[in-house]
Amino acid sequence: MKRRSFVAGVVAVCLLWSGVSYGRPYGIVVSEETRGISEWAQVVDALQAKYDGRVFTYSADVWEVLDGLSAYAPTHVAFVSQPLEATDVFVGEVHRLTRALDDDPYGDAIWGIVTGYTAEDALRIVSISGFRVRKVLAGTSAAWLPYVQEGIATSESTYNKMWVKMPDGTVVDTLQCPTDRTTFLVDHLNTNTFDMMITSGHGQTRKWQLHYPDVGQEGFFMSAFGQVYGHPYAEPDVDIVSTNPKIYFGLGNCYIGKITNEHSMAPAWIHTGGAVLYTGYVIPEGRDSYQLGGIPAYFFIQDRTTWPEGFYLNNQALLFDLENKTPGTNPPDRDGAVLYGDPGLDARVEPVRPPLYDKTVTVASGGERDTVTVRIRMNEEGSPGFTGKWGNRHPIVLLPFRVKDVRIEFTDAYKAEVTDNFVLMYIWKKEDAPLQKGEQRSVTFTAKRVAPVTEVEEQLVSMTSSPQAFELCQNTPNPFNQATAIRYRLSTSARVDMRIYDVQGGLVRTLVDGTQEPGQHILRWDGQNKDGKNVASGVYFCRLRVGEEGRMRTRKMVLIR
Repeated sequence: MKRRSFVAGVVAVCLLWSGVSYGRPYGIVVSEETRGISEWAQVVDALQAKYDGRVFTYSADVWEVLDGLSAYAPTHVAFVSQPLEATDVFVGEVHRLTRALDDDPYGDAIWGIVTGYTAEDALRIVSISGFRVRKVLAGTSAAWLPYVQEGIATSESTYNKMWVKMPDGTVVDTLQCPTDRTTFLVDHLNTNTFDMMITSGHGQTRKWQLHYPDVGQEGFFMSAFGQVYGHPYAEPDVDIVSTNPKIYFGLGNCYIGKITNEHSMAPAWIHTGGAVLYTGYVIPEGRDSYQLGGIPAYFFIQDRTTWPEGFYLNNQALLFDLENKTPGTNPPDRDGAVLYGDPGLDARVEPVRPPLYDKTVTVASGGERDTVTVRIRMNEEGSPGFTGKWGNRHPIVLLPFRVKDVRIEFTDAYKAEVTDNFVLMYIWKKEDAPLQKGEQRSVTFTAKRVAPVTEVEEQLVSMTSSPQAFELCQNTPNPFNQATAIRYRLSTSARVDMRIYDVQGGLVRTLVDGTQEPGQHILRWDGQNKDGKNVASGVYFCRLRVGEEGRMRTRKMVLIR
Protein backbone atom coordinates (compact mmCIF):
# COMPACT_ATOMS: atom_id res chain seq x y z
CA MET A 1 0.00 0.00 0.00
CA LYS A 2 1.41 3.39 -0.95
CA ARG A 3 2.13 5.64 1.99
CA ARG A 4 0.17 8.87 2.23
CA SER A 5 0.55 11.91 4.45
CA PHE A 6 -2.10 12.71 7.01
CA VAL A 7 -4.31 15.68 6.36
CA ALA A 8 -3.35 18.74 8.36
CA GLY A 9 -4.23 18.55 12.02
CA VAL A 10 -4.66 15.52 14.25
CA VAL A 11 -6.08 12.13 13.44
CA ALA A 12 -6.94 9.87 16.39
CA VAL A 13 -7.09 6.12 15.95
CA CYS A 14 -9.06 4.57 18.79
CA LEU A 15 -7.54 1.29 19.96
CA LEU A 16 -10.43 -0.37 21.72
CA TRP A 17 -8.49 -2.58 19.39
CA SER A 18 -6.53 -5.60 20.16
CA GLY A 19 -3.36 -5.28 18.27
CA VAL A 20 -1.62 -4.46 15.10
CA SER A 21 -4.25 -3.61 12.53
CA TYR A 22 -2.35 -3.54 9.30
CA GLY A 23 -1.41 -7.21 9.55
CA ARG A 24 1.34 -6.91 6.95
CA PRO A 25 3.96 -7.59 5.76
CA TYR A 26 3.82 -11.28 6.61
CA GLY A 27 6.93 -13.46 6.39
CA ILE A 28 6.96 -17.22 5.84
CA VAL A 29 10.14 -19.10 6.74
CA VAL A 30 10.64 -22.69 5.64
CA SER A 31 13.54 -25.06 5.07
CA GLU A 32 14.35 -26.10 1.51
CA GLU A 33 13.73 -29.70 2.52
CA THR A 34 10.22 -28.99 3.79
CA ARG A 35 9.29 -26.78 0.86
CA GLY A 36 10.45 -29.55 -1.45
CA ILE A 37 7.70 -31.86 -0.12
CA SER A 38 4.53 -31.17 -2.09
CA GLU A 39 2.15 -31.51 0.88
CA TRP A 40 4.15 -29.02 2.95
CA ALA A 41 4.62 -26.73 -0.05
CA GLN A 42 0.81 -26.44 -0.12
CA VAL A 43 0.94 -25.07 3.44
CA VAL A 44 3.45 -22.43 2.37
CA ASP A 45 1.38 -21.54 -0.69
CA ALA A 46 -1.79 -21.25 1.39
CA LEU A 47 -0.11 -18.85 3.82
CA GLN A 48 1.32 -16.83 0.95
CA ALA A 49 -2.13 -16.49 -0.61
CA LYS A 50 -3.82 -15.79 2.71
CA TYR A 51 -1.57 -12.87 3.66
CA ASP A 52 0.10 -11.94 0.37
CA GLY A 53 3.24 -12.97 2.24
CA ARG A 54 6.85 -13.37 1.24
CA VAL A 55 8.65 -16.70 1.51
CA PHE A 56 12.17 -17.07 2.89
CA THR A 57 13.96 -20.41 2.62
CA TYR A 58 17.06 -21.80 4.29
CA SER A 59 19.12 -24.90 3.66
CA ALA A 60 20.58 -25.85 7.04
CA ASP A 61 20.30 -22.98 9.53
CA VAL A 62 17.26 -20.77 10.10
CA TRP A 63 19.61 -17.80 10.63
CA GLU A 64 20.28 -17.85 6.88
CA VAL A 65 17.08 -15.80 6.43
CA LEU A 66 18.14 -13.01 8.83
CA ASP A 67 19.19 -10.43 6.24
CA GLY A 68 16.12 -10.97 4.08
CA LEU A 69 13.72 -10.82 7.02
CA SER A 70 15.43 -7.72 8.40
CA ALA A 71 15.02 -5.89 5.11
CA TYR A 72 11.39 -7.03 4.79
CA ALA A 73 10.53 -5.96 8.39
CA PRO A 74 7.51 -8.24 8.79
CA THR A 75 4.84 -7.74 11.42
CA HIS A 76 4.25 -11.51 11.56
CA VAL A 77 6.45 -14.51 10.78
CA ALA A 78 5.22 -18.07 10.31
CA PHE A 79 7.87 -20.80 10.53
CA VAL A 80 6.47 -23.71 8.51
CA SER A 81 8.08 -26.84 9.92
CA GLN A 82 7.68 -30.56 9.84
CA PRO A 83 7.09 -31.68 13.43
CA LEU A 84 10.55 -33.15 14.00
CA GLU A 85 12.15 -29.93 12.73
CA ALA A 86 10.45 -27.97 15.54
CA THR A 87 12.81 -29.09 18.31
CA ASP A 88 13.41 -27.19 21.52
CA VAL A 89 16.69 -25.95 20.00
CA PHE A 90 14.79 -24.63 16.99
CA VAL A 91 12.30 -22.86 19.27
CA GLY A 92 15.14 -21.08 21.04
CA GLU A 93 16.66 -20.04 17.72
CA VAL A 94 13.31 -18.63 16.56
CA HIS A 95 13.08 -16.52 19.72
CA ARG A 96 16.55 -15.12 19.16
CA LEU A 97 16.15 -14.65 15.42
CA THR A 98 12.95 -12.65 15.76
CA ARG A 99 14.70 -10.33 18.23
CA ALA A 100 17.57 -9.75 15.81
CA LEU A 101 15.70 -8.10 12.95
CA ASP A 102 16.74 -4.65 14.19
CA ASP A 103 19.04 -3.13 16.79
CA ASP A 104 16.77 -3.03 19.85
CA PRO A 105 16.71 -6.00 22.25
CA TYR A 106 12.99 -6.67 21.82
CA GLY A 107 11.03 -8.97 19.53
CA ASP A 108 10.42 -7.55 16.08
CA ALA A 109 7.57 -9.73 14.81
CA ILE A 110 4.66 -11.76 16.12
CA TRP A 111 5.63 -15.33 15.35
CA GLY A 112 4.35 -18.88 15.40
CA ILE A 113 5.52 -22.29 14.21
CA VAL A 114 3.03 -23.78 11.77
CA THR A 115 3.23 -27.55 12.09
CA GLY A 116 1.16 -30.64 12.83
CA TYR A 117 1.43 -34.39 12.93
CA THR A 118 0.81 -34.24 9.18
CA ALA A 119 0.96 -31.51 6.56
CA GLU A 120 -2.82 -31.80 6.33
CA ASP A 121 -3.02 -30.65 9.97
CA ALA A 122 -0.94 -27.57 9.18
CA LEU A 123 -3.04 -26.82 6.10
CA ARG A 124 -6.20 -27.00 8.23
CA ILE A 125 -4.68 -24.48 10.66
CA VAL A 126 -3.96 -21.93 7.96
CA SER A 127 -7.30 -22.43 6.23
CA ILE A 128 -9.24 -20.58 8.94
CA SER A 129 -9.15 -16.84 9.58
CA GLY A 130 -10.06 -16.95 13.25
CA PHE A 131 -12.63 -17.74 15.92
CA ARG A 132 -13.91 -16.42 19.23
CA VAL A 133 -13.29 -18.03 22.61
CA ARG A 134 -16.65 -18.26 24.34
CA LYS A 135 -16.38 -21.48 26.33
CA VAL A 136 -13.35 -22.69 28.30
CA LEU A 137 -12.50 -26.07 29.81
CA ALA A 138 -9.81 -25.96 32.51
CA GLY A 139 -8.00 -28.64 34.46
CA THR A 140 -6.38 -26.23 36.87
CA SER A 141 -8.51 -23.43 38.37
CA ALA A 142 -11.45 -21.10 37.83
CA ALA A 143 -9.39 -17.92 37.39
CA TRP A 144 -10.59 -17.09 33.88
CA LEU A 145 -14.27 -18.00 34.15
CA PRO A 146 -15.26 -14.34 34.84
CA TYR A 147 -13.93 -13.40 31.40
CA VAL A 148 -15.78 -15.92 29.21
CA GLN A 149 -19.41 -16.62 28.45
CA GLU A 150 -19.39 -20.21 29.67
CA GLY A 151 -16.96 -22.75 31.05
CA ILE A 152 -16.02 -25.59 33.34
CA ALA A 153 -12.99 -25.44 35.60
CA THR A 154 -11.77 -28.32 37.74
CA SER A 155 -9.28 -28.44 40.58
CA GLU A 156 -5.95 -30.19 40.10
CA SER A 157 -5.38 -30.56 43.86
CA THR A 158 -8.84 -31.05 45.43
CA TYR A 159 -10.84 -34.11 44.42
CA ASN A 160 -14.35 -33.55 43.03
CA LYS A 161 -13.97 -29.75 43.04
CA MET A 162 -15.24 -27.84 40.03
CA TRP A 163 -16.77 -24.53 39.02
CA VAL A 164 -19.30 -24.14 36.22
CA LYS A 165 -20.12 -20.85 34.56
CA MET A 166 -23.64 -20.95 33.19
CA PRO A 167 -24.82 -19.16 30.02
CA ASP A 168 -26.58 -16.57 32.20
CA GLY A 169 -23.23 -15.60 33.73
CA THR A 170 -23.61 -17.21 37.16
CA VAL A 171 -20.79 -19.37 38.52
CA VAL A 172 -21.86 -22.49 40.40
CA ASP A 173 -19.31 -24.07 42.76
CA THR A 174 -21.51 -26.67 44.46
CA LEU A 175 -21.44 -29.28 41.69
CA GLN A 176 -18.94 -32.13 41.81
CA CYS A 177 -16.82 -33.75 39.14
CA PRO A 178 -15.53 -37.35 39.39
CA THR A 179 -12.55 -38.12 41.61
CA ASP A 180 -10.65 -39.11 38.48
CA ARG A 181 -11.43 -36.37 35.96
CA THR A 182 -9.76 -38.05 32.97
CA THR A 183 -12.82 -39.43 31.15
CA PHE A 184 -14.92 -36.49 32.33
CA LEU A 185 -12.62 -33.99 30.60
CA VAL A 186 -12.22 -36.13 27.48
CA ASP A 187 -15.98 -36.45 27.09
CA HIS A 188 -16.41 -32.69 27.36
CA LEU A 189 -13.70 -32.05 24.79
CA ASN A 190 -15.35 -34.48 22.42
CA THR A 191 -18.57 -32.46 22.47
CA ASN A 192 -16.78 -29.93 20.19
CA THR A 193 -18.22 -27.04 22.17
CA PHE A 194 -15.13 -25.78 24.03
CA ASP A 195 -12.92 -23.16 22.39
CA MET A 196 -10.01 -23.46 24.81
CA MET A 197 -8.38 -26.08 27.03
CA ILE A 198 -6.13 -25.00 29.93
CA THR A 199 -3.86 -27.38 31.88
CA SER A 200 -1.23 -27.02 34.60
CA GLY A 201 0.70 -29.16 37.08
CA HIS A 202 3.21 -31.81 36.06
CA GLY A 203 3.81 -32.36 32.37
CA GLN A 204 6.14 -34.06 29.95
CA THR A 205 6.57 -34.18 26.20
CA ARG A 206 3.80 -36.78 25.86
CA LYS A 207 2.00 -36.67 29.19
CA TRP A 208 -0.08 -34.40 31.40
CA GLN A 209 -0.61 -35.60 34.98
CA LEU A 210 -4.07 -34.50 36.06
CA HIS A 211 -3.56 -34.53 39.82
CA TYR A 212 -1.04 -32.26 41.53
CA PRO A 213 1.42 -32.52 43.18
CA ASP A 214 1.22 -36.34 43.30
CA VAL A 215 -0.52 -38.74 40.93
CA GLY A 216 -3.15 -39.59 43.49
CA GLN A 217 -6.27 -41.31 42.18
CA GLU A 218 -6.34 -39.62 38.80
CA GLY A 219 -5.01 -40.43 35.37
CA PHE A 220 -3.16 -38.74 32.55
CA PHE A 221 -3.62 -37.20 29.15
CA MET A 222 -1.13 -38.93 26.87
CA SER A 223 -0.17 -39.04 23.20
CA ALA A 224 1.17 -41.57 20.73
CA PHE A 225 1.48 -41.54 16.94
CA GLY A 226 -0.53 -38.33 16.61
CA GLN A 227 -3.36 -39.40 18.91
CA VAL A 228 -4.01 -37.60 22.19
CA TYR A 229 -6.03 -39.70 24.64
CA GLY A 230 -7.08 -40.04 28.23
CA HIS A 231 -5.44 -42.72 30.35
CA PRO A 232 -7.67 -43.00 33.46
CA TYR A 233 -6.52 -44.26 36.84
CA ALA A 234 -8.54 -47.48 36.72
CA GLU A 235 -10.54 -47.51 33.49
CA PRO A 236 -9.81 -48.16 29.79
CA ASP A 237 -8.11 -45.48 27.69
CA VAL A 238 -10.39 -43.09 25.83
CA ASP A 239 -9.42 -41.19 22.69
CA ILE A 240 -9.77 -37.45 22.27
CA VAL A 241 -11.39 -36.81 18.92
CA SER A 242 -12.28 -33.15 18.99
CA THR A 243 -12.46 -31.30 15.69
CA ASN A 244 -13.58 -27.76 16.48
CA PRO A 245 -10.79 -25.11 16.39
CA LYS A 246 -9.45 -24.37 19.85
CA ILE A 247 -6.52 -23.01 21.85
CA TYR A 248 -4.54 -25.46 23.97
CA PHE A 249 -2.73 -23.67 26.80
CA GLY A 250 -0.26 -25.67 28.89
CA LEU A 251 -0.01 -22.90 31.46
CA GLY A 252 2.20 -24.56 34.06
CA ASN A 253 3.37 -27.79 32.49
CA CYS A 254 7.04 -28.68 32.05
CA TYR A 255 8.05 -29.70 28.52
CA ILE A 256 4.45 -29.87 27.24
CA GLY A 257 5.47 -27.92 24.12
CA LYS A 258 8.65 -29.85 23.40
CA ILE A 259 8.58 -32.08 20.32
CA THR A 260 11.04 -34.96 20.58
CA ASN A 261 9.50 -37.71 18.44
CA GLU A 262 6.32 -38.89 16.74
CA HIS A 263 4.66 -39.45 20.14
CA SER A 264 4.93 -35.87 21.40
CA MET A 265 1.90 -34.06 22.77
CA ALA A 266 1.86 -30.90 20.63
CA PRO A 267 1.40 -32.49 17.17
CA ALA A 268 -1.10 -34.97 18.64
CA TRP A 269 -3.27 -32.16 20.03
CA ILE A 270 -3.18 -30.51 16.63
CA HIS A 271 -3.99 -33.80 14.87
CA THR A 272 -6.85 -35.18 16.98
CA GLY A 273 -7.58 -32.53 19.62
CA GLY A 274 -8.57 -29.64 17.37
CA ALA A 275 -5.78 -27.34 18.58
CA VAL A 276 -5.03 -24.68 15.99
CA LEU A 277 -3.02 -22.68 18.53
CA TYR A 278 -0.91 -24.65 21.00
CA THR A 279 1.18 -22.92 23.67
CA GLY A 280 3.53 -24.65 26.08
CA TYR A 281 7.00 -24.85 27.58
CA VAL A 282 9.92 -26.62 25.92
CA ILE A 283 11.85 -26.35 29.23
CA PRO A 284 10.99 -27.02 32.88
CA GLU A 285 8.38 -24.71 34.41
CA GLY A 286 9.33 -23.30 37.79
CA ARG A 287 8.55 -20.95 40.66
CA ASP A 288 9.63 -17.80 38.84
CA SER A 289 8.49 -18.79 35.35
CA TYR A 290 7.11 -15.86 33.42
CA GLN A 291 6.75 -16.56 29.70
CA LEU A 292 3.28 -18.08 29.69
CA GLY A 293 1.76 -16.68 32.86
CA GLY A 294 0.98 -13.24 31.47
CA ILE A 295 -0.74 -14.27 28.24
CA PRO A 296 -4.18 -14.43 29.93
CA ALA A 297 -3.69 -10.86 31.14
CA TYR A 298 -3.37 -9.54 27.60
CA PHE A 299 -5.96 -11.95 26.21
CA PHE A 300 -8.67 -12.02 28.91
CA ILE A 301 -8.22 -9.37 31.55
CA GLN A 302 -6.42 -6.13 30.85
CA ASP A 303 -6.51 -6.15 27.07
CA ARG A 304 -8.23 -7.77 24.09
CA THR A 305 -5.37 -9.16 22.03
CA THR A 306 -5.42 -12.18 19.80
CA TRP A 307 -3.76 -15.24 21.33
CA PRO A 308 -0.57 -14.90 19.21
CA GLU A 309 -0.39 -11.18 20.08
CA GLY A 310 -0.74 -12.03 23.78
CA PHE A 311 2.11 -14.55 23.48
CA TYR A 312 4.26 -11.91 21.78
CA LEU A 313 3.44 -9.11 24.23
CA ASN A 314 4.15 -11.24 27.28
CA ASN A 315 7.57 -12.06 25.84
CA GLN A 316 8.29 -8.33 25.47
CA ALA A 317 7.21 -7.70 29.07
CA LEU A 318 9.59 -10.45 30.18
CA LEU A 319 12.48 -8.84 28.30
CA PHE A 320 11.65 -5.45 29.82
CA ASP A 321 11.52 -6.86 33.35
CA LEU A 322 14.81 -8.68 32.87
CA GLU A 323 16.46 -5.46 31.71
CA ASN A 324 14.92 -3.26 34.40
CA LYS A 325 14.90 -5.72 37.32
CA THR A 326 11.24 -5.03 38.00
CA PRO A 327 10.37 -5.77 41.65
CA GLY A 328 9.12 -9.32 42.14
CA THR A 329 10.42 -10.64 38.82
CA ASN A 330 13.25 -13.08 38.23
CA PRO A 331 12.31 -14.80 34.98
CA PRO A 332 14.53 -17.80 34.19
CA ASP A 333 12.58 -18.90 31.13
CA ARG A 334 13.44 -16.52 28.31
CA ASP A 335 13.22 -18.43 25.00
CA GLY A 336 11.61 -21.39 26.76
CA ALA A 337 8.02 -21.31 25.48
CA VAL A 338 6.52 -21.88 22.07
CA LEU A 339 3.44 -21.00 20.08
CA TYR A 340 2.43 -23.51 17.42
CA GLY A 341 -0.01 -22.05 14.93
CA ASP A 342 -0.58 -19.18 12.54
CA PRO A 343 0.66 -15.95 14.18
CA GLY A 344 -1.88 -13.94 12.18
CA LEU A 345 -4.87 -16.00 13.33
CA ASP A 346 -7.63 -13.77 14.71
CA ALA A 347 -8.43 -15.88 17.78
CA ARG A 348 -9.63 -13.75 20.67
CA VAL A 349 -12.09 -13.86 23.56
CA GLU A 350 -15.70 -12.88 23.01
CA PRO A 351 -15.81 -10.21 25.75
CA VAL A 352 -18.31 -10.31 28.57
CA ARG A 353 -16.88 -7.29 30.41
CA PRO A 354 -14.69 -4.28 29.55
CA PRO A 355 -10.91 -4.72 29.65
CA LEU A 356 -8.96 -3.29 32.57
CA TYR A 357 -8.12 -0.24 30.48
CA ASP A 358 -8.86 1.34 27.11
CA LYS A 359 -6.05 2.39 24.75
CA THR A 360 -5.83 5.27 22.31
CA VAL A 361 -3.16 6.36 19.86
CA THR A 362 -3.23 9.95 18.61
CA VAL A 363 -1.05 10.99 15.68
CA ALA A 364 -0.33 14.61 14.72
CA SER A 365 1.35 15.01 11.34
CA GLY A 366 4.44 17.17 11.41
CA GLY A 367 6.10 16.80 8.04
CA GLU A 368 9.11 14.55 8.46
CA ARG A 369 8.35 13.78 12.12
CA ASP A 370 4.99 12.92 13.58
CA THR A 371 3.97 13.44 17.18
CA VAL A 372 2.39 10.34 18.67
CA THR A 373 0.60 10.09 22.01
CA VAL A 374 -0.27 6.69 23.46
CA ARG A 375 -2.65 6.73 26.41
CA ILE A 376 -4.41 4.22 28.61
CA ARG A 377 -7.47 4.99 30.71
CA MET A 378 -8.55 2.67 33.52
CA ASN A 379 -12.04 1.16 33.20
CA GLU A 380 -11.95 -0.07 36.79
CA GLU A 381 -9.63 -0.16 39.77
CA GLY A 382 -6.64 -2.34 39.07
CA SER A 383 -2.90 -2.93 38.90
CA PRO A 384 -1.58 -2.69 35.32
CA GLY A 385 1.87 -4.15 35.92
CA PHE A 386 3.56 -7.31 37.14
CA THR A 387 1.37 -8.68 39.94
CA GLY A 388 2.77 -12.21 40.00
CA LYS A 389 3.79 -15.24 38.02
CA TRP A 390 0.28 -15.74 36.66
CA GLY A 391 -0.93 -12.18 37.01
CA ASN A 392 -1.03 -8.87 35.17
CA ARG A 393 1.71 -7.35 33.05
CA HIS A 394 2.74 -3.88 31.83
CA PRO A 395 0.42 -2.23 29.28
CA ILE A 396 1.86 -2.63 25.79
CA VAL A 397 0.30 -0.99 22.74
CA LEU A 398 1.14 -2.34 19.31
CA LEU A 399 1.58 0.64 17.01
CA PRO A 400 -0.43 0.73 13.77
CA PHE A 401 2.76 1.65 11.88
CA ARG A 402 6.50 1.34 12.37
CA VAL A 403 8.61 4.24 13.59
CA LYS A 404 12.27 5.21 13.78
CA ASP A 405 14.37 7.98 15.35
CA VAL A 406 12.13 8.05 18.43
CA ARG A 407 12.39 10.90 20.93
CA ILE A 408 10.21 10.72 24.04
CA GLU A 409 8.85 14.18 24.82
CA PHE A 410 6.68 13.37 27.86
CA THR A 411 5.52 10.49 30.00
CA ASP A 412 3.98 10.13 33.43
CA ALA A 413 5.04 6.47 33.57
CA TYR A 414 7.98 5.30 35.66
CA LYS A 415 9.50 4.44 32.31
CA ALA A 416 8.25 4.18 28.74
CA GLU A 417 9.88 1.90 26.20
CA VAL A 418 9.15 2.86 22.58
CA THR A 419 10.44 0.47 19.94
CA ASP A 420 9.80 0.52 16.21
CA ASN A 421 6.50 -1.34 16.63
CA PHE A 422 5.19 -1.02 20.21
CA VAL A 423 5.00 1.17 23.30
CA LEU A 424 5.41 -0.34 26.78
CA MET A 425 4.44 1.76 29.81
CA TYR A 426 5.84 0.85 33.23
CA ILE A 427 3.17 2.51 35.35
CA TRP A 428 2.62 0.19 38.33
CA LYS A 429 4.90 -1.90 40.51
CA LYS A 430 4.48 -4.03 43.60
CA GLU A 431 3.71 -2.04 46.75
CA ASP A 432 1.96 0.67 44.71
CA ALA A 433 -1.71 1.38 45.36
CA PRO A 434 -4.05 0.25 42.58
CA LEU A 435 -4.87 2.76 39.88
CA GLN A 436 -8.43 4.02 40.15
CA LYS A 437 -11.18 3.99 37.56
CA GLY A 438 -10.68 6.90 35.16
CA GLU A 439 -6.97 7.36 35.89
CA GLN A 440 -4.82 7.84 32.81
CA ARG A 441 -1.17 7.36 31.91
CA SER A 442 0.45 8.39 28.65
CA VAL A 443 3.62 8.84 26.67
CA THR A 444 4.17 11.37 23.89
CA PHE A 445 7.00 10.94 21.44
CA THR A 446 8.10 12.22 18.06
CA ALA A 447 9.29 9.86 15.34
CA LYS A 448 9.41 9.15 11.65
CA ARG A 449 6.95 6.63 10.30
CA VAL A 450 8.59 4.01 8.10
CA ALA A 451 5.91 1.45 7.34
CA PRO A 452 2.50 1.35 5.66
CA VAL A 453 -0.29 3.20 7.37
CA THR A 454 -3.18 1.20 8.72
CA GLU A 455 -6.42 0.49 6.97
CA VAL A 456 -8.08 2.74 9.56
CA GLU A 457 -5.74 5.59 8.63
CA GLU A 458 -6.25 4.95 4.92
CA GLN A 459 -9.97 5.34 5.40
CA LEU A 460 -9.55 8.51 7.46
CA VAL A 461 -7.20 10.00 4.90
CA SER A 462 -9.23 9.00 1.87
CA MET A 463 -12.46 10.23 3.41
CA THR A 464 -11.13 13.63 4.46
CA SER A 465 -8.43 14.63 2.00
CA SER A 466 -10.45 14.42 -1.22
CA PRO A 467 -14.14 14.86 -1.94
CA GLN A 468 -13.89 12.13 -4.60
CA ALA A 469 -12.23 9.55 -2.34
CA PHE A 470 -13.40 6.00 -1.84
CA GLU A 471 -11.93 2.91 -0.22
CA LEU A 472 -12.29 -0.84 -0.66
CA CYS A 473 -11.37 -2.78 2.47
CA GLN A 474 -10.05 -6.31 2.57
CA ASN A 475 -12.86 -8.84 2.71
CA THR A 476 -13.43 -10.64 6.01
CA PRO A 477 -12.95 -13.44 6.70
CA ASN A 478 -10.11 -14.16 4.27
CA PRO A 479 -9.56 -17.00 3.48
CA PHE A 480 -13.19 -18.10 3.75
CA ASN A 481 -15.07 -21.32 3.11
CA GLN A 482 -18.73 -20.32 2.95
CA ALA A 483 -19.27 -16.57 2.68
CA THR A 484 -17.29 -13.37 3.08
CA ALA A 485 -18.16 -9.71 3.70
CA ILE A 486 -16.84 -6.97 1.41
CA ARG A 487 -16.87 -3.47 2.89
CA TYR A 488 -16.30 -0.20 1.05
CA ARG A 489 -16.87 3.52 1.60
CA LEU A 490 -18.03 6.25 -0.74
CA SER A 491 -17.53 9.96 -0.02
CA THR A 492 -20.19 11.05 -2.55
CA SER A 493 -23.08 9.54 -4.47
CA ALA A 494 -21.58 7.65 -7.39
CA ARG A 495 -22.05 4.93 -9.96
CA VAL A 496 -20.70 1.70 -8.47
CA ASP A 497 -19.74 -1.53 -10.21
CA MET A 498 -18.58 -4.42 -8.01
CA ARG A 499 -17.50 -7.66 -9.71
CA ILE A 500 -15.73 -10.91 -8.79
CA TYR A 501 -13.15 -12.36 -11.20
CA ASP A 502 -11.16 -15.60 -11.21
CA VAL A 503 -7.39 -15.79 -11.72
CA GLN A 504 -7.86 -16.12 -15.50
CA GLY A 505 -9.75 -12.84 -15.55
CA GLY A 506 -13.10 -14.48 -16.16
CA LEU A 507 -16.18 -12.80 -14.70
CA VAL A 508 -17.63 -14.88 -11.87
CA ARG A 509 -20.31 -12.65 -10.41
CA THR A 510 -21.56 -9.06 -10.47
CA LEU A 511 -22.52 -8.01 -6.95
CA VAL A 512 -23.73 -4.48 -7.67
CA ASP A 513 -24.14 -2.26 -10.71
CA GLY A 514 -25.86 1.04 -10.06
CA THR A 515 -25.79 4.36 -8.25
CA GLN A 516 -25.21 4.34 -4.47
CA GLU A 517 -25.32 6.98 -1.76
CA PRO A 518 -22.23 8.07 0.24
CA GLY A 519 -21.23 6.16 3.35
CA GLN A 520 -20.22 2.65 4.27
CA HIS A 521 -21.56 -0.28 2.26
CA ILE A 522 -21.26 -4.00 2.92
CA LEU A 523 -21.82 -6.75 0.37
CA ARG A 524 -21.81 -10.49 0.96
CA TRP A 525 -20.39 -13.01 -1.50
CA ASP A 526 -21.46 -16.57 -0.88
CA GLY A 527 -18.88 -18.22 -3.13
CA GLN A 528 -21.38 -18.73 -5.95
CA ASN A 529 -21.21 -17.67 -9.58
CA LYS A 530 -23.83 -15.81 -11.62
CA ASP A 531 -25.69 -19.11 -12.20
CA GLY A 532 -26.00 -19.78 -8.47
CA LYS A 533 -23.46 -22.61 -8.45
CA ASN A 534 -20.62 -22.97 -5.97
CA VAL A 535 -17.23 -22.06 -7.43
CA ALA A 536 -14.08 -24.07 -6.75
CA SER A 537 -11.47 -23.33 -4.12
CA GLY A 538 -8.87 -20.84 -5.27
CA VAL A 539 -7.87 -17.21 -5.57
CA TYR A 540 -10.44 -14.64 -6.72
CA PHE A 541 -10.36 -10.89 -7.19
CA CYS A 542 -12.93 -8.36 -6.08
CA ARG A 543 -12.88 -5.22 -8.28
CA LEU A 544 -14.66 -2.02 -7.29
CA ARG A 545 -15.18 0.59 -10.04
CA VAL A 546 -16.53 3.99 -8.96
CA GLY A 547 -17.69 7.06 -10.90
CA GLU A 548 -17.88 7.91 -14.57
CA GLU A 549 -14.07 7.98 -14.72
CA GLY A 550 -14.01 4.33 -13.76
CA ARG A 551 -11.55 4.63 -10.85
CA MET A 552 -10.86 1.15 -9.50
CA ARG A 553 -9.68 -0.74 -6.42
CA THR A 554 -9.01 -4.49 -6.29
CA ARG A 555 -8.63 -6.97 -3.42
CA LYS A 556 -7.46 -10.59 -3.55
CA MET A 557 -9.69 -13.18 -1.87
CA VAL A 558 -8.99 -16.84 -1.08
CA LEU A 559 -11.80 -19.41 -1.07
CA ILE A 560 -11.07 -22.76 0.63
CA ARG A 561 -13.85 -25.33 0.51
